[in-house]
Amino acid sequence: MLMETINKKRTRVEVSTSVKGVKTFSCTVELMDGTNEEILAESDALVAELDKRYPATIEATKETKQ
Repeated sequence: MLMETINKKRTRVEVSTSVKGVKTFSCTVELMDGTNEEILAESDALVAELDKRYPATIEATKETKQ
């Protein structure tokens, strides 16, 4: 009998908007039967895409530095 390994991937993204109109996001990547390198690559790709979609604003940058 031939056994196949099936990778299951789950991603979660939460996008919120502050009262000042600043969008922020939080994300999680879960990859069953994946290596740490695969998980980090998936996470990095997701963060890069979210950064393009929801770029940091000047106000958000100022708020995180305080």
